[in-house]
Amino acid sequence: MQHTEGIAPPIDANAYRERQESASTAVLLLLWVLIPALIAAFLLVRFEWTYRERIYPGVQFMGIDLSGMTREEARLAMEQAAATFSPPPISLRYGDQVWPLQADDLGLRVEIEDGLHQAFALGRNGSPLQNLAVQWRTFWHGEVLVPTISVNPGQIEQTVMELTASLNRSVSESRVALSELQVVITSSQPGQLVDVEATTASIVRRIEGGMGGIVDVQVRELPAAGTVPTASKQTIEAILNQPILLTDAQGEFQFSLDPATLASLVTWINDDKQVGQVIPEVDVDALYPIVQTWAEQVYRPPLDARFDFDPKSGQLIELSPSANGYELDVDATVQAIVEAIATGSKQIDLPVRMIKPAVASEDAPNFGIKELVARGVTKFAGSSKARVKNIEVAASKFVGVVIPPGGVFSFNKFVGDVTAANGFEDSLIIAGDRTAVGVGGGVCQVSTTIFRASFFGGFPTVERWAHGYVVSYYGKPGIDATVYTPNVDFKFKNTSGAYLLIKPIVDTQKGILTFEFYGTDPGWKVEVGDPIYTNRKAPPPPLYIEDPTMPPGKVVQFDWAVEGLDAKVSRKVWDKDGNLLIDEVLKSSYKPWQAKYRFGPGFQPPANAEVKWANP
Repeated sequence: MQHTEGIAPPIDANAYRERQESASTAVLLLLWVLIPALIAAFLLVRFEWTYRERIYPGVQFMGIDLSGMTREEARLAMEQAAATFSPPPISLRYGDQVWPLQADDLGLRVEIEDGLHQAFALGRNGSPLQNLAVQWRTFWHGEVLVPTISVNPGQIEQTVMELTASLNRSVSESRVALSELQVVITSSQPGQLVDVEATTASIVRRIEGGMGGIVDVQVRELPAAGTVPTASKQTIEAILNQPILLTDAQGEFQFSLDPATLASLVTWINDDKQVGQVIPEVDVDALYPIVQTWAEQVYRPPLDARFDFDPKSGQLIELSPSANGYELDVDATVQAIVEAIATGSKQIDLPVRMIKPAVASEDAPNFGIKELVARGVTKFAGSSKARVKNIEVAASKFVGVVIPPGGVFSFNKFVGDVTAANGFEDSLIIAGDRTAVGVGGGVCQVSTTIFRASFFGGFPTVERWAHGYVVSYYGKPGIDATVYTPNVDFKFKNTSGAYLLIKPIVDTQKGILTFEFYGTDPGWKVEVGDPIYTNRKAPPPPLYIEDPTMPPGKVVQFDWAVEGLDAKVSRKVWDKDGNLLIDEVLKSSYKPWQAKYRFGPGFQPPANAEVKWANP
């Protein structure tokens, strides 16, 4: 073959065509791979974007499909599901008694937030490939979340205690009793107590394990202290065969504990030191009330002596002697009975104590009553006959009263009950915001007079109350003292260092009441200022009350108008050495008081008056 240099060889058409077809095939294959991959990537991105704040498909919680739900939607759905939650049936059992337990009894609660966290964590907590795997698996096969159930042991304990309370049984110790005067010994019986803690623990384990079923109540036996040996019967009979007698030294009081009472007070326990013997254990709490009733019978209050003093002769005259009081020492009596039962003794000396009176007759020479130390005076002229009688009766209650050094004088203690039975009559009294007829009108004249004697005499005031309004009998307002038994009292303290005798003097002719205090002059200097009045208020208009039972046109005044005001009275007391003992201001507040009238039919009250008609 001849070769010509510079001329290209001829092209192979078939080879070229094959190369072209091969390139086209490669492109097509590449497109087939890229296009599905792009589509898959697009769909995956769209899927992740769609569920970026939603739960992935296939997640279930307590039978609820949470797929595609937002957090709030899932919480609401889970709460609705939890509301119908019912745990596996579980019951308590003791013998043939069975108590089914409900969710409320157990304090069970579905933890919603915990389940919500689990639902959103699925497909989000791993690497990208791991998350895709979880999402794929959950999408095709689903994921059922197990709810977290919280247990409240305290609620379970309370439920167990309430349901099983009847199972608790206290120990029945061996007892000794009398039956027709014969000693009878009963056997002891053990008790039992529900072991609430152990029973609760068993219930909690079953709940946490997702199991129901029966939980047996666990109990603990409480053993008895022991049985009283029958051999000790003679010992017991020796103690219970006759009563214990209790008598005081003078033979004035006598009490007894009969065998039946003794048997009820004593429990017999085994003697650890002597086998086969028992020792008595006394129920002191049951014994105390018995002894207390004896103490009430024994008690005699002491009586103070009463005296009169003759200023002219300086003699102290006994008006009534003192008397000792008596009281039973309850604690000592109880202890003596316990010892007597233990030793088998049948006789007890009652520990009765003597109470010496504060003012004893035998102490009179040392009273130091020798001179006048204070005086109080008020006037009651113009009082009604009943009021004068009440002043006399009330004053008589203080005849011969002696207050010991440091003692506190109480007006109500000596005047007693202000009743008709105690000698008082009906008269006008201050009752709340009105003057009315009542028993004892005039008693406050006496309390005010005694108060003035103590006030001007320099004695400290312990309790004092002013009247509701200014009473004309007492002179200048601000130095009065009202009483109302038993709650409103007047009291002062005897700080003179000697006994103080109170002497009332009632002059019915002149209408003057005087109280004199006799003792030893302490040498006090008393300075009382003039009353200072402020906040004066005029009395209200008069009140007229129609009374159909009165004669026509008749008018009767039963209350009088006085102005209201506040009063202050200063007092200073120095001892004989110039030391200031008392520096005080006595304060009183009095209401304005209106005049009051009753009138019969036909009378026309003044224009400015307040009127109460019988038939308005």
